[in-house]
Amino acid sequence: MTDGKRRFAGRYRVDGLLGRGGMSEVYFGYDERLDRPVAVKLLQPPSYAPSSPFVPSSPDSPEAVEILDALERDQKRFLREIRVTARLELPGVPAVYDTGVDDLVDGTRQLWLVMQLLRGSVLETLIDGANFSGPDTPSVAWAAAITAQVAAVLADVHRVDIVHRDIKAANIMVTDGGLVKVLDFGIAILRGAGALPRLTQVDRTVGTPAYMSPEQWAGQLVTPASDVYSLGCLLFELLTGDVPFHGTDRVPLRVAHQSSAVPSVARVRPSVPLAVDELVAAMLAKDPARRPSAESVYRALLPIAAGTVAVAEGPLPRGDERRDPVRPFRWPLLGLAGRDPFQVRADSRVPADSRVPGDSRVPADSPVPAGDGSGSATTRPLTEEEAARLCVDVQVLLDSEHPSDAISLLEAGLGRTVPGSVLELQMRRTLAAALLIGGQYSRAAQLFEQAGAAFRQHLGADDSWALDCAYQAGHAYAQAGKPDKALPQLRYYVMNAVPLAAQDVDEAAKVMESRFVIAQLLASTGETESAITELRAVRPLLAAAYGPESAQVRNLDKQAARLQFVQGTTF
Repeated sequence: MTDGKRRFAGRYRVDGLLGRGGMSEVYFGYDERLDRPVAVKLLQPPSYAPSSPFVPSSPDSPEAVEILDALERDQKRFLREIRVTARLELPGVPAVYDTGVDDLVDGTRQLWLVMQLLRGSVLETLIDGANFSGPDTPSVAWAAAITAQVAAVLADVHRVDIVHRDIKAANIMVTDGGLVKVLDFGIAILRGAGALPRLTQVDRTVGTPAYMSPEQWAGQLVTPASDVYSLGCLLFELLTGDVPFHGTDRVPLRVAHQSSAVPSVARVRPSVPLAVDELVAAMLAKDPARRPSAESVYRALLPIAAGTVAVAEGPLPRGDERRDPVRPFRWPLLGLAGRDPFQVRADSRVPADSRVPGDSRVPADSPVPAGDGSGSATTRPLTEEEAARLCVDVQVLLDSEHPSDAISLLEAGLGRTVPGSVLELQMRRTLAAALLIGGQYSRAAQLFEQAGAAFRQHLGADDSWALDCAYQAGHAYAQAGKPDKALPQLRYYVMNAVPLAAQDVDEAAKVMESRFVIAQLLASTGETESAITELRAVRPLLAAAYGPESAQVRNLDKQAARLQFVQGTTF
């Protein structure tokens, strides 16, 4: 091409700038192959740069090796989680068409996304242009419809262990027809978001201060309840025109979120129904366990949004009738409770063009069993030779960044194993590993836990496979925001891995990382003093392994400082 315009993957042309943020630029784009307009988002995570201050100057130090490995894992994790988001196929999430990484001339890497081009208004703009005093105040139904649509999206993504972490008015768009879109899942992932920070992760808080939950401010476990808190702040803003908390010279914003009483919506706006006032208060509860689920929020607001409960009416902001968020409630938005958008159906087909050389899966026109280990598949039992070939194919798929195909292949194989056999146990563990790579943390953790229990029973408590399953299950449960399930697994691993850690540097690093996670899980369950005690015990081990000024020690100290602020103690 001679037009001088930049292109990605040889087909996505970059045209005019749509908008710019702290970590991304969004452009009008054009897909020259499919002849359609698209949005092209260019992302540049700062931690990927070789000159990042978080990469040690000594490239051969243990700290440098670990951190550079972590940065590489972050790149792969970002791309995988973008693929997970792309598979959601929810009406309230912009469609992701393509993604990739380009190496730039300065040695850095730039991630790009090609997405559905939306036409509508960003909610922040609608709120800024609305009049929240007098008869022109937007209706309660308008606020309820927007919040319910966002809650419907969150209910679905929370079921597959995705937490947005940055719900705010600037990340919501009301499109033509009134459908609400939740934006920037990828940005939250890009910033290094995880349920918990890692020892080698740059200390970055994901979120926007006016909407951040108390646990986000404290750097603690980020779970679906954190999204519900942020959505509660947004609902308060939609009803009153302002967020619930502001920082002052006497009470900083962080303290206000963590300890100030929740202001009443009804006091600011008396026409708001009592049930809505109580819902907002519940969503803004300081304790994450006391907040309703996203699905409960949806169900509470549905009657108002659908018009089955009468509320005082008001105009749409700017009178834009094309973007009335109440309109989509002529049809239900929320899926069936408990539905897993990623669950492979029993009648799913394996595409013929997705096979790899030596592929040992069932024929392309054969049904794929659900893979629950019941052995109920109608095909003959899997042999050890077939299982070995299958695992080779799985590794090829994982190496080529196709975890979904790998998972489908393993589910088919697991469905053909004999229940209770050693082969079934090995396949269950391999499937768990693929699910973990694919970001399906809860399913992976359950399989690791089941396999680990069987390994312990047959091979002993200190068996390496049993310990690895406990390690993987604990970290997967932590990533899914389930401390009650993560803690027993991680404690078991740490207690029994000490002899191995004394002889193996990699195992020692895993033990230290696990103890760091245990401390954070304890803090998230209210056991702050125990969490601080655990961090005190881990600190000298990290200092000896990586150096007293290492990123690992600095990150631990920052986490401890947050906990001390809550506890009112010194480290």
